[in-house]
Amino acid sequence: MSALIFELKDTPGQRLDLSPLVPARLAGMSRKDIEAVSIGTTRETLTVGDAFKVKGKDAQNIHFVGTDERCDKIGAELEGGAIFVDGDAGASLGARMKSGKIGVTGSAGVLAAASMAGGEITIRRNVGAQACGVALGETMGMKGGFVTVGGDTGALLGERMRRGPRGRRRQGGRLCRRPHDCRHARAQRGAGRYAGYGNRRGSLIFMEKPKDILPTFSDCGVMEFDYLRLLEKWLRDQDIRIRLGDRARRLMGDMAVLGKGEMLILA
Repeated sequence: MSALIFELKDTPGQRLDLSPLVPARLAGMSRKDIEAVSIGTTRETLTVGDAFKVKGKDAQNIHFVGTDERCDKIGAELEGGAIFVDGDAGASLGARMKSGKIGVTGSAGVLAAASMAGGEITIRRNVGAQACGVALGETMGMKGGFVTVGGDTGALLGERMRRGPRGRRRQGGRLCRRPHDCRHARAQRGAGRYAGYGNRRGSLIFMEKPKDILPTFSDCGVMEFDYLRLLEKWLRDQDIRIRLGDRARRLMGDMAVLGKGEMLILA
């Protein structure tokens, strides 16, 4: 069965709320019913059929084509299935996501993976502020799952990140900021301000030192970490080529909260 494809017709005249376009909500719906789903965010009525050409049938495998930064909440609250975005995504990509997979060939806006509890998100280019942070209406940030970013990250990366088991005895969320081309060990870009703000238990892994490190992170020096080798192997199994090695400078924090999280800067 062919994937269910949403191809953007033109640049939208308003921001789009694409949160209804997830497998659990589209399963069993006819194309006519899908095209009638409301995705507008202003007083002007806008439906899926107004903004997208709809093709295919498999609601467990959704493709968005030609989307831009005005296409918000793609994969929000996703609970299984796969979403592939051939283009950019707007705000709140994968927010409150519980399981499944999301892949984006371009960039994503603010609050990507906010309050995410499980699943996997891969963004090949950049993300805006508060990635893996706190979704609107929530009190805690990312609780589980796995996110990879190929480009820049904005301010407040991993804000109020909490632990969350994610298979293979992986205790605590892990977010790895990788360079544009992971075949090269050298990172090309960095994270924005306040990385790890409010982090209680999760791990943030960087291939280069962030520009601004909060004073509430305590430098523990360079150490060896066996789990980095295991993480590298797991990433390669997921087709993510990245060299982590086994040595990193460890900064514990955020000490302003529980203080059991960490920031690892590969050595």
